[in-house]
Amino acid sequence: MKTIANFGTLMEAELMKLKLSSFGIEAFIPDELTAGVAPHIFATKSGIRLQVAEKDEEIAQEAMLREIDGLEDDPMNNED
Repeated sequence: MKTIANFGTLMEAELMKLKLSSFGIEAFIPDELTAGVAPHIFATKSGIRLQVAEKDEEIAQEAMLREIDGLEDDPMNNED
């Protein structure tokens, strides 16, 4: 596994994990349990790690920068 990003909160890491999943990339948060129980531990460390398989590292880096298609077509967004 290769760490591709560090986040300040578990929620940020989980959101990026979901985004990568939408691109078909499996991601893992090795610090998930500790961050959920004792988030203060990561305040003094380098953050909550998000990891992917080494073979997916490059495409995951690109996917993190891309927009997710269709968000502007969200049926919950009733601005019409």
